[in-house]
Amino acid sequence: MNMVIDTHVHFPNIPGYLDELMETAARLGIDRMVLFSGAPGSRWASNDMVLEASHRHPQVFIPFYCFRPGVNNPKEVEDAYKSGFKGLKVINPTSNYNDENYFPIWERCEHLGMPVLFHTGIIARRPEQVDQDIDSSRMKVIYLDRIARRFQKLTMLVAHLGNPDHAEACMMCRWHANMYFDLSGSTLKYRKPSFFREMFWWDRDTQRYRDEFGRGPWEKIIFGTDVSPAEMEDVMNDYRRLFRALRLSPELQAAVMGKTAARLLSVSSPGGEKQDSE
Repeated sequence: MNMVIDTHVHFPNIPGYLDELMETAARLGIDRMVLFSGAPGSRWASNDMVLEASHRHPQVFIPFYCFRPGVNNPKEVEDAYKSGFKGLKVINPTSNYNDENYFPIWERCEHLGMPVLFHTGIIARRPEQVDQDIDSSRMKVIYLDRIARRFQKLTMLVAHLGNPDHAEACMMCRWHANMYFDLSGSTLKYRKPSFFREMFWWDRDTQRYRDEFGRGPWEKIIFGTDVSPAEMEDVMNDYRRLFRALRLSPELQAAVMGKTAARLLSVSSPGGEKQDSE
């Protein structure tokens, strides 16, 4: 049985939300979910609430610590790791992601083996964030290039395929063996299958243009929804429509939907077998 892992699940501070999330996941066949808070604001659950949820349901939730570079202290990485968080969700830095002042963050994560999920591209606008110094331009996907080159053992999970800078994201997917991308957000709504066929041109019958381990693009894409429980099925269907249109093999579909993430996150399969990390 192939594991399904949703690598992009926010936890709003809404009573009963976790129960709804778990019921939806069970109905849709989602085995595990990477759970985290969100951008600054009272509408989101705290990091402590995320960790508590993972303690209550350890076979469902994989807790990531929501971290804002330039606001949160790098020492929090080690504290989060010791508390039981499995990775960081990084969003809304106060300067560009490639700022050298942030290097201690990535260095600690690399040393501890903590994957980092980066928001990239345009971020939603919310009225309550008017005084929080949020700027989408600081999260352009190209700013992750410096990090990937400097911290080559850091597992980088990149959200939204850099939306709208998809071309840069696709080329970085090819060059950087430690970068993996989800297709959450609006990309699957306004980009047709032909677009992915063109952008992932290096998924051809040659090894020359693949990453250093000989992997094609669909071995570097991971499933993520980034929506409420009511919309999760719709996002899953978006992925499946794309798979059918591109005629992806069952093996590659399984990789996208959970096998790759299981390996990166070192989580157990439904049968109890632990996936090896790189």
